[in-house]
Amino acid sequence: MKWLIAVLFTGCATVTPMQTASVVDVGRVRVGGQLSAGPCGQLEDGLLGVLSCNSFPDGVPLPELRVNARAGFARGFDVGLSLQAYAQLLAPERPFQMGLTADVKGELLRLPTSGPTHIVSIGLLGGGAIAGRLGLPLWAHLEWAVPLFYGLQFAHWELVASTALGQRFNGSPNVSPSSNVANVSFSLGLYKRDPAGFAVQLSYLTDPQRFATGAIQLQIGLFFDVALKR
Repeated sequence: MKWLIAVLFTGCATVTPMQTASVVDVGRVRVGGQLSAGPCGQLEDGLLGVLSCNSFPDGVPLPELRVNARAGFARGFDVGLSLQAYAQLLAPERPFQMGLTADVKGELLRLPTSGPTHIVSIGLLGGGAIAGRLGLPLWAHLEWAVPLFYGLQFAHWELVASTALGQRFNGSPNVSPSSNVANVSFSLGLYKRDPAGFAVQLSYLTDPQRFATGAIQLQIGLFFDVALKR
């Protein structure tokens, strides 16, 4: 029961925004948002451990919200931009965080079959965020990641398995020295397509050196494709 409560009402900051292995078509923009929730600490530590986020352990994290936009700019390529908002209860120094992430993705392989279409794509992203509260110096971090996607595309659904490897630079106003933290994530998601719509994804985000102490996340998104006027 404690684990279920933690899944529904806590979260950790994501690294890679939710997206399909396939790219957005040229002349179209995909807009939407996602909510990421899940326990952040080690389950064996009980409820207080679960509510302690591995990236920002000074409070009780709430679900993270991202607002996304993606656009196709060439055949087989799209670019995305997302705004992140993330808050923690009972956090003495960093109760609120805001960030911005930009990324580009390209299809490496598209193989139609008599069943689903197989898609392999790779991306590159970079972003940054600041966290803090009024009257105190702000904490900041910068990050980059390389996500790899494999998708099975059906008529109105796309099943996507993905992984991402990256690094986050954490800057602290009162802790020296600042630190570089490696990130690796594994995700499995189901996305409504043609037209774009509901999406759900299960992810695991961790530090390779502390693989068993990562964050299990349930991510839910809603996306819409909009045609650009010519």
